[in-house]
Order: sequence, then structure tokens, then C-alpha cells
Amino acid sequence: MVFIKKGSRFILPVIIAVFILPVALFAQDVIAYLGEVGGEVYVIKSNPDKEVKAEPGMLLGSGDTVKTGDESYVSIIFQDDGSRVKLAENAVLTLNATRKKEKLSKKMFLGAGKMFAKITKKRGTDVQIKTPTSVASVKGTRFILEEHDWGETWLWVLEDAVELSNEKGSVTVNEGQKGKATNDKLDVETIDDADVPVEPGEHEMIFFFDRSDGSGLQRELHIEFEN
Repeated sequence: MVFIKKGSRFILPVIIAVFILPVALFAQDVIAYLGEVGGEVYVIKSNPDKEVKAEPGMLLGSGDTVKTGDESYVSIIFQDDGSRVKLAENAVLTLNATRKKEKLSKKMFLGAGKMFAKITKKRGTDVQIKTPTSVASVKGTRFILEEHDWGETWLWVLEDAVELSNEKGSVTVNEGQKGKATNDKLDVETIDDADVPVEPGEHEMIFFFDRSDGSGLQRELHIEFEN
């Protein structure tokens, strides 16, 4: 009896470590992961509450915040449908999502900076991006959203349409249009192509050349560049 009592004093802490640690590690539901990471990018984890340096493939949960430094960028891919957003430099984005079976109802908060988004268009898609001045509601489209430090939100819609709303009401910003919102203003104008921001990160240009051997085939020249 003495041997069993003495042994339990040492075995019990080991059992607690084995069974409780995995529960803590997997308590947060994975909703997205990081793709490209360029420059100084950090993730503020909500569970546990700590800031870590971002790395490609890092898993993200609801409540996590991603922020970029000067001349930095990062892409975020959602786990359920492959919808993708990319943050440009000096941006802050908080992810929130609730799971409905296999789909995620995505709610994001863009506190600062510029976000490039390509939302997969599927039945039941539910995406909202809030800023300090407005809310952008998306069903599946490609757009750019920017929150300026003077308190104005700009929205470029590159495909389909996005609903932009604030305390003044709501407007539909269609493809080829730009929406602007403050706390007391809501405007829509035609996009000036020269005004559309360029997505940060690596890009590729492809040039095609006819072969000189008369075969009718073409050669391809791929040039990669980074903004």
C-alpha cells in the first residue's frame, strides 16, 4: 500500500500533462492559414494571447490578428472554400468566423491598411469586412478595401458587386466602381484605372513568341518581378 501511494504522487502529474496539453493545443478551431509572407509580418494569437512572427503555412483561428510592417505583405487562405485575402504594408486585420457544418461565416475587421480579396462565389457564402467607418458585405467577388488613417474607407470592386454601408445607409458598388465611406458620408464613383492599387508580392509576366522553325508552335518567356 505504501508503494502505490508513493508512486501515485509522481505518476499523476505525468498523466495530467499527457491528457490536458493536447486539449489546449487543439482547442482553437482552424479557419485559415498563411500563404505568402514577405517582410515583417506578425500574428497576434487569441488563444493563447501572444504575438508570434508569421511563417508560411501558419494556422489561424477565430480572433487572431494579422499585421504587416513597412514594405511587407501576407496572404491568408480560408480553410473552407479557398477564399483569399492579401494584406499590403502597415495593415491590421482581425479574423472572426463561425462554422456552419463545413462552411465558415467570415467576419473580418480591417483596422488599418489595404486588403486585396478574392472571395470564392459559392451558395451560402457569407463574408463581412468591417472598418472603423463602414461594413462591406460580400457574396463572392474580387475587390480591394483600404482603411485610411484619416477615417475614410475606399472600396474598389473589380468583379461583381459589394454592398457598402454605414450610419448613412447602404449602396451597391458594382464592378468598375469605387465606393468611399466615412462616418457621415457614402459615395460611389467610376474607377479610374490609374488609381487601382497593384497587389503586393511576386507577379509574373508571360510573353509569347512564334518559333522560327515554321512549326506554328510558340515559345514562352516568363518574367517574375516583385513590387
